[in-house]
Amino acid sequence: MSFHRSIHLVFTSVLFMSSLFFVLNKPVSAQTAQPLQPIINPQQVYTYATTTRDLKALAARYSDFIQLSSAGKSEYGRELWTADIGKGSAVILLLGSHHAREWITTINSMMLMEQMAQQYEQGASVFGGYRARDLLDRVTFRIVPMVNPDGVTLQQLGLSAFPAAVHPSLIQMNSGSSNFKRWKANGKGIDLNRSYPAGWSDIHNPGNAPYYMNYKGLQPLQAKEAKAMYDLTLSTKPEIAVAYHSSGEILYWNFKTKPQFFARDQAIANAYASLTSYQLVQPKPHPSGGGFTDWFITQFERPGLTPELGRSAGETNVPLSEWNRIWGQQRNTVWLLAKEGYALWMKRQAASPLHVDIRVTAGEFGYMYPDLKSRIVTKVEPGRYTASRLKGDWIEIQTIKGIVWISARSIIKGPFDVLEQSTIAIDANTIAYVSPLAALPSPIILTDQTATIVERWQGWLLIQTNSGTYWIREPKAAVPPTSVTPEATTVGAA
Repeated sequence: MSFHRSIHLVFTSVLFMSSLFFVLNKPVSAQTAQPLQPIINPQQVYTYATTTRDLKALAARYSDFIQLSSAGKSEYGRELWTADIGKGSAVILLLGSHHAREWITTINSMMLMEQMAQQYEQGASVFGGYRARDLLDRVTFRIVPMVNPDGVTLQQLGLSAFPAAVHPSLIQMNSGSSNFKRWKANGKGIDLNRSYPAGWSDIHNPGNAPYYMNYKGLQPLQAKEAKAMYDLTLSTKPEIAVAYHSSGEILYWNFKTKPQFFARDQAIANAYASLTSYQLVQPKPHPSGGGFTDWFITQFERPGLTPELGRSAGETNVPLSEWNRIWGQQRNTVWLLAKEGYALWMKRQAASPLHVDIRVTAGEFGYMYPDLKSRIVTKVEPGRYTASRLKGDWIEIQTIKGIVWISARSIIKGPFDVLEQSTIAIDANTIAYVSPLAALPSPIILTDQTATIVERWQGWLLIQTNSGTYWIREPKAAVPPTSVTPEATTVGAA
């Protein structure tokens, strides 16, 4: 994500993200006879196959909100699934199951994803006094629920899930045992969380051969899975990265953090620890490196957190009996991360002059400052306004209540044309939209009538009907506009 956009790129991105705002404006539960059943069942051994199935189901149910992709393939060809949820420029990266026996972190990642989608559609208020939509319109979570699908599969299903030809080597890496419940490494015996290029040469107890744990490989990023996470993170440039592990209910947050970032990172870690009741791990003068967040903190100089989920389980997976406790600790953490990640992104955005004719296509709150915690001055109704400044994804406009800042999510940029033809005949077959940004049409059924054309914008007509103001697609044989495009008014009218 670029840190500063030209106005053209800003409004292009607004078009994309705003379409979701309108289609999701009504909860799914209100549109269907029965509430939708949850997709994720956390009370099960959560396999790679289950993860794949549930990710596809989530992406299908929330098709305009969850985007499914892959960061690459594992050593044995399994997909390293990624899911983007949210529509903002500030990106937060969440990674689950670096270690095979820690697959309860995949359940956590999937549950967080479904919860965010549900709360967004419901327009719910969430932790911190925010609305889910306000945060997820500004933030995108990029989630890799299972970084190590080969290792997880081996730990859960054993040798039967792997070619017979590799069974002897897997048993050898497991000290001669065919019980893989203690397995942490990937399918090739490399510990993925000892694979990243940060203090790699100084890793404590590195091992000298592929093993069920601790072996760091012959060089950083030797494992396909680690290289895929490395590449994904470089292309994403997240504000905050979280690598979930288990167990112990502790939180790592520092790796040779520079003095100028120490207080910032410690404050975020303290907030996370306070919310989860986890204990902060204090910085050490000579920490062992190679971990994902070790590298992230070093590479980006941004906050990286490694929470250890669940009470200590020893050399095996955290039992499912711990899940309710884990979920009670974790369920609100995404909203804390969203708030903090967005604040970090906004801090880098400079306000710049912006003198452009805009239309607000949906009601928005007008804030005194470009900050969700600042005072709400007024409700900004749909209509034409003049924008004066841009900061991040906020636009400053003039209203009858004075100058306010509003979200750019429901804004379209001029010019707006006035047509020579001032009316248009419509009927029950006319498809109407509440906004050109809406992905789906309005459920309104218009009656036969002659509607007044207010203006034209990029192939759309804003019309005044007996039932209110709507947008329709411009007929192919439209009358050309007049030669004059009127100036924007400072208050909304149509």
